[in-house]
Amino acid sequence: MIIAGIDEAGYGPVLGPLVVSCCAFATPDADTLPCLWERLSRMASKSRDKRGQKLHVNDSKAVYSPSQGLKELERSVLCLIEQAHVKSANLTEAIRLVDPVVITDLAAYDWYAEELDERFPLQVDPAAVQISSNAWRIESENSATGCVHYAAHVMLERQFNAMVEKTRNKASASFSLVARHMDQLLKTYSDQDLWIVCDRQGGREHYGSTLRMMFEDWSLQIESESPERAEYRLSQGSRSARIVFAEKAESIALPVAAASMLAKYLREALMHRFNRYWQQHQSDLKPTAGYYTDGWRFINEIEPLRGKMGLKDADLIRSR
Repeated sequence: MIIAGIDEAGYGPVLGPLVVSCCAFATPDADTLPCLWERLSRMASKSRDKRGQKLHVNDSKAVYSPSQGLKELERSVLCLIEQAHVKSANLTEAIRLVDPVVITDLAAYDWYAEELDERFPLQVDPAAVQISSNAWRIESENSATGCVHYAAHVMLERQFNAMVEKTRNKASASFSLVARHMDQLLKTYSDQDLWIVCDRQGGREHYGSTLRMMFEDWSLQIESESPERAEYRLSQGSRSARIVFAEKAESIALPVAAASMLAKYLREALMHRFNRYWQQHQSDLKPTAGYYTDGWRFINEIEPLRGKMGLKDADLIRSR
């Protein structure tokens, strides 16, 4: 069976990208949704392993904080990228592996340009990544449970603003990226007992009409709907998929947690480039994560510089 998870990072900020990521694991069939933390217990843990032997896989908010740094998050994400794809030699290559399309978009933004002296990995020791990656591969083989799909859709500022202007709704812009992931999963894995697990989208409790509109060639059956969890089945001939929207989905399905981590890692890595670019032009500038209050502090501080550059607000500042 295939268990996939979808999650996002960067929904609320006024600066930087919105990233919606997807992770899928192949694992032996089960009657119900199995716990992959249990199946991968020798190598994956919901909590930080003080000995550093297990990968920390959980909601990105539990794995990463500005005070703790990127090391734990980066080690886990790079190991999963290597299992689903290949080992990446630099950040641009890592981004290309999970989102080939955005590479062209990035070239249009000076603040996301690859730095000649850019360190990679950004914070974790490369040897630690390789050791963990080798151990993860062995555990995946022993448990017959491994990451087969790790992908992202990175929506940069101009693309975000264009999508919001088109839909008049930030939630719709985000959900459009979720739908792209779902479509790819259905095309690739719906003949393999596919489960897709997502966090609730914008507080919604009902998704039937939206799924019917997005996947009109598929038959939809509503399995259950409640404030905590909504479950649906899509079918098309011999192909089928179960789709679950649940509160705190990253705590019930490891692939959702892994998707959350990829989304956060890509956003943090791109914000690292963003801050470095602006600090090269204005050395006393305090970096920002792009969230509302501090994001506007940053915007105001670079206003004279933006004026000299002739930079339009729509090129830099997210509209909602």
